[in-house]
Amino acid sequence: MDHLTCQDVVSFTGSAYTAMKLQSHPVIARESVRFVAERDSLNASVLGPDAGPGTPEFDLFVKEVAREMIVKAGQKCTAIRRAMAPAQHLDAVQDALAERLGRVRIGDPREEGVQMGALASQSQLRAVRDAVAELSKSARIVSGDPDVSPVPGNGAFISPILLRSDDPWGASAVHDVEAFGPVSTLMPYKDLDDAIALANRGMGSLALSLFT
Repeated sequence: MDHLTCQDVVSFTGSAYTAMKLQSHPVIARESVRFVAERDSLNASVLGPDAGPGTPEFDLFVKEVAREMIVKAGQKCTAIRRAMAPAQHLDAVQDALAERLGRVRIGDPREEGVQMGALASQSQLRAVRDAVAELSKSARIVSGDPDVSPVPGNGAFISPILLRSDDPWGASAVHDVEAFGPVSTLMPYKDLDDAIALANRGMGSLALSLFT
């Protein structure tokens, strides 16, 4: 950082906390260094009101949310953190997601049939558990157990964790706290305007998918 000048640009992607530390570095201010950051954002996937149980779109929604949770054990900034569905379909989505996530085989990715590996480190495992604990204050876990390792030993393994928030407007954490692991929160919406407004609470999502 000490070698930066006004001719340089710093581009960063990662946590909002780290971005603020970098952006407040005295060299950035003194040299008027251009600073670009992609900070935490909670991506969403929305099930359209016409895509009820039994439709191909419903099945694709469930498949996509589950896949986004387990690819790289959810350790990617485009992972789906908020799954939104019409209130009348929320129970069906929960059942379908929980069933699919329950079949995920966790372990050494080099082994045949394993679908999800470990988190990057023990510190990352602790961070994910802390984030789930924060989310659990305004949402409830409906699939998975963050405190029980699905694989014996000292690996940084965790089950896919699905939470449910029945009052997404009263639960700020589900739109602000990102568990950087296989974690997603299911929530209802009333109509499309409500879905759009909820999606926009994700602090500038990198990705959003709509199944309709």
